[in-house]
Amino acid sequence: MTRRAPVLAGLTVLLVLAACGGDGSSGGDDGSWSIYTMSPATLSQAWADTPYSEQITVGGKLADADQQPLHWMVSSGSLPPGMSLGYSNSTVNTLSGQPTAAGTYQFTLRVFSQTGTADASFPRELVVLPVGSLIVTTTSLPNAALGTPCTAWLDAAGGSGVGYTWSLASGSLPPGLVLDARQVPVNWGAFSITGQLDQSLGGGMLSEASGICASRRNPGILWVHDDSGAGAELYAVDTAGNIRQRYTLGFTPVDWEDIALGPGPDPNKEYLYIGDVGDNGLNRGNCRMVRVEEPIVPATGGAAIVLSYEEFWFTYPGGPQNCETLLLDWATGTPYLVEKTAGPARVHKFPMPLSTAWTAASPVTLLPVATGAGFAASTLTGGDASRDAMRVILRGYGGGAQYVRPAGGSFDDIFGTAGFAVSMPGGQQYEAVCYSADGTQLFTTTELASGANAPLHMAIAAPDNGLTTISGTPTASGTYSFIVRVRDSAGNTAQRALSITVP
Repeated sequence: MTRRAPVLAGLTVLLVLAACGGDGSSGGDDGSWSIYTMSPATLSQAWADTPYSEQITVGGKLADADQQPLHWMVSSGSLPPGMSLGYSNSTVNTLSGQPTAAGTYQFTLRVFSQTGTADASFPRELVVLPVGSLIVTTTSLPNAALGTPCTAWLDAAGGSGVGYTWSLASGSLPPGLVLDARQVPVNWGAFSITGQLDQSLGGGMLSEASGICASRRNPGILWVHDDSGAGAELYAVDTAGNIRQRYTLGFTPVDWEDIALGPGPDPNKEYLYIGDVGDNGLNRGNCRMVRVEEPIVPATGGAAIVLSYEEFWFTYPGGPQNCETLLLDWATGTPYLVEKTAGPARVHKFPMPLSTAWTAASPVTLLPVATGAGFAASTLTGGDASRDAMRVILRGYGGGAQYVRPAGGSFDDIFGTAGFAVSMPGGQQYEAVCYSADGTQLFTTTELASGANAPLHMAIAAPDNGLTTISGTPTASGTYSFIVRVRDSAGNTAQRALSITVP
């Protein structure tokens, strides 16, 4: 997809003020009493392989007319490779270029008069982030006038996802001001066919593709499974629908309905969760979910690879249910199941931590989750959660909807919100939907196609500008310090310490 270009440093801080006082600038790192000043005191962060430009200004005695012209130089340390200090004989210069390596670079900028006595050195540090890193680009906020409505903008750039959401990591805003969390639905483009899953391979191979999820460990790979009763098998396929590798778990599931990717016992790995949870006749005393460590897909496919697995047996409170949707809260690793029914669907979650002591003979009872007024889509057959744990996508045979975590709410609270309809392919037995690993795409496919192949569809999210606001009417004077946090759909996070003074 097309990403928003990073906002260049020096043009980074966008502060659109409505009746707010002050300009948000500082007097330089030497203090307002110093005869020599340089601003900004803190250089904006840069991205590797991305153009960067930061304007630097000196003041105090260095700005006196009898000290002109000036000379600028890097007197110690080193700039990031690919960057240089411009030529200037005035009080303004530019640090610019395209840094080629991530890291933290410390150096000293010396500015002195070519004819007078002014001579000052200023230590500075420039952090160059890896390509795609998410940052809060706003570095300062203006003063706010007591009792006067005002609005200040916060900006973020970079990252690999969409759907920026904001929160306070610590501290507090001035009373009367609020941060817009921007927990809103993602706008999706139209679905198009990227490939076909061959349903004529025989032996049950993908003759009924019931679940799908997207790998981050194996870029460009989608995990799908078959629901024809042939066995517990997983398939790594590319976005054109080609099978890259076949895997088997060595048992026969009762009704293999959905697959999800999520965290697990090792924080450095990701795991596949598959739900043997279908119960059309509502006669299963217990069901199971299995977990396998996500494998690395070989460059060249071969014979089926056997995977070891763990299983977790469970029952529902109140009796059997038919569920076809399994998804995970990426923040906690908690699995959730959503009922397939023409009426109001129920949602249940596993108690945590998961335990292999939950056997067929001793299953755990799942916990109910409140669902509010119900879901925008009916007869739900598949779903997924974004990696930032902020959004859920659910689909049925005819269409789908997305649900957004309310500001300050828990993951459970997503299921009590009103959904936002998403136009999805229909007319066949669509039972699988997932986000891409970075949350910028949606994939869906059908269990039973009208032809020999099951179409694989993809939609792309609209770009996100990253902007949000702090607004309101201050009701108390003081200086308020806080840390803002921004997160994108890929799970990237960034923070920035800021303050607002109300005189």
